[in-house]
Amino acid sequence: MSNRHLHIILIVALCTLFTSAYTRAESTHDFSLGAHAGGAMYLTDGPHRNLPSGAVGLDMAYTVRGVLGNQTTLGIKLGGSLTFANAKHSLPNYMEEYVNHDYYPSKMEYTITAATYVERQMQLQLEAPLFISFYTHGITINIGGKFMMPFYQQRRLDVTDAHIKAYYADFWVPVVDYLATGRLPNYEHHTKETTTIMAKLNALLAAEIGYEWRVGWNDRLGVQLYVDYSLWNNFSNNPRGYRLIDVPPILNTEYPVPDIKVNYLTNIYASKANYLGFGVKVYYAFHGESVKCYRCMWLKD
Repeated sequence: MSNRHLHIILIVALCTLFTSAYTRAESTHDFSLGAHAGGAMYLTDGPHRNLPSGAVGLDMAYTVRGVLGNQTTLGIKLGGSLTFANAKHSLPNYMEEYVNHDYYPSKMEYTITAATYVERQMQLQLEAPLFISFYTHGITINIGGKFMMPFYQQRRLDVTDAHIKAYYADFWVPVVDYLATGRLPNYEHHTKETTTIMAKLNALLAAEIGYEWRVGWNDRLGVQLYVDYSLWNNFSNNPRGYRLIDVPPILNTEYPVPDIKVNYLTNIYASKANYLGFGVKVYYAFHGESVKCYRCMWLKD
């Protein structure tokens, strides 16, 4: 091979090398739609139990991340969710005692019991997350906060097998479930109401961790575990701390039947109520990349 041929081959090779174009991703962009399901509860103070109940909802999010290295990105995630959440409060083996008087006045020592005393919370809430988002080799980690606002709340109270015993201490006479001393119809109580008792504004500490699979050419299918906890809210209540089933003093001589009031657990006991949510998310992400292009200039004579 002559030197001329060798020079031509080298020039063609160099030109091919320097005029080839290649791309490198500088950032990624994901728009995702999904759903979540799990549990929710309000952590309140008082002698009652705070129990989780179901939660389901829909999610959408936009995530933008900068490329740190091979299949590793870091950025932010924001979006919105609509969630239907439930919570439950229960007081097992309910019993309370207090003293009243009638119009004579005679001393009446009350003992009130119920087999079940259960309050249920139900609400529709909007959530707006802002996360620091990390991705590497399919693993996703999001940590940050959420603003959560319930816009519809309802609660229900169920009391069963309730009995009211009045003991006339001056006469050593016990009276149980008598209309004039206090009796619940059918020995139970059920009520439901729309309410605003729970916090309308909540700041949640939130975290998500999961995995994504590539779908088709570029999209992703993801599954995540999530947990949310209220660090701050505007819940306000001045609990009385007594008389869930309140039998007032019998003062009406014409109709000596007490007007019994059956109260909600959170009204009587709770001075704080912190939201806790947890569960699983499934989502589909439309994935895109912003790229930077490098091109060499054609060699000139």
